[in-house]
Amino acid sequence: MVGFDFSKFKTNKRQKITAIIYAVFMVALLMSIVLCGMYKGNLQEISNNNLMQNNSNLLQSQIDKTQSEPTVNIGAKSSFAVMEGGRNILLHSQNATTRLPMASTTKIMTAYIACTSGKLNDMVTVPKAAVGVEGSSIYLKEGEKYKLIDLVYGLMLRSGNDAADTIALYLGGSIENFAKMMNDTAKLMGLKQTNFVNPHGLHDDNHFTSAYDLAYITCEALKNQDFANICSAKSHKFQMSTGEHKCYVNKNKLLNLYDDCIGVKTGYTKKAGRCLVSAAKRNGVTIVSVVLNQYDMWNLSMANLNKGFEQTQGVLLAKSGEVFAKIKTPNGECLNLGFINDIYYSALKNEKLNISYDITINKNLPNSVKIGEIVGEIKFFNDKHLLFTEKIYTI
Repeated sequence: MVGFDFSKFKTNKRQKITAIIYAVFMVALLMSIVLCGMYKGNLQEISNNNLMQNNSNLLQSQIDKTQSEPTVNIGAKSSFAVMEGGRNILLHSQNATTRLPMASTTKIMTAYIACTSGKLNDMVTVPKAAVGVEGSSIYLKEGEKYKLIDLVYGLMLRSGNDAADTIALYLGGSIENFAKMMNDTAKLMGLKQTNFVNPHGLHDDNHFTSAYDLAYITCEALKNQDFANICSAKSHKFQMSTGEHKCYVNKNKLLNLYDDCIGVKTGYTKKAGRCLVSAAKRNGVTIVSVVLNQYDMWNLSMANLNKGFEQTQGVLLAKSGEVFAKIKTPNGECLNLGFINDIYYSALKNEKLNISYDITINKNLPNSVKIGEIVGEIKFFNDKHLLFTEKIYTI
């Protein structure tokens, strides 16, 4: 407490009143300073608690894809998502359902549709409408003929907008119809925060995705071997029907910066900012990272991939070339069964595992089965839940 000695003052009534008023003022001033400090501390504590709670909620569970759709927020925020590529499990994220433009990472869906079309070896004639599209280009000329697969390499390695339009016009008949194919594919995946207007990602306010949706699309695309081969290639050499030789060199420098990187696609526009979808595969585990509107996209992506591998583990179920099981054919021949590649299960750290399997042998096997022939399939289970199915070979 603050004290005052009134004996020092003369008995003049006016002086006593003045002293009392001064004392009251000083006490009130000190109390207000103390109270303001307490209020500021409480406010800071409440703010920190809310932030911790929000982050905890986002990291504890997979995003509910049926939640109400957030407000469209074009170019205003950054976001990222890290996903395990086998079961499409979200591992780590920030603003993962925020709708943002994605620039040329759009081409992941364009390439995926091309790779699943069954037409990669088709010869495609470059239409006039695809020539001279703004932005990045592989400088196609009207009337040139390319295999569809070579156009997809030009799309993914060199980010050719003209390649995107050529692919879209060939497979969809029009840009609008191809965009519908893209949107239909996203809907089949159960995605809610994505809408495509074009096959290349040039800006349109109605062309957007979320980090979560784009990670999910990429996980699905990487399950297609043609797509995986294309996006992981550091270069692609090919010969055109005219005899001309061409070579596309991949712009994605993460293929050289990060061990076990397998792609996937860079992107940039002024509205979208710097975008990068990256993936890496290690010991049977595939991790996918999506970064939207992040200036330091390379370092954040590598940190995301590292974090993804820290949260997962590859469980070796069978080693290539080793005998996994033995069977007898109807004629009494004994066959050793195994795999041509190591078989891994991508598990979360501390995930409880109770692995079992079931082998089904093809009917009507020939009397003499050669080594290296597919003789059936094997299903792997975890607690009676089907994980995946693989072909099984004689070894």
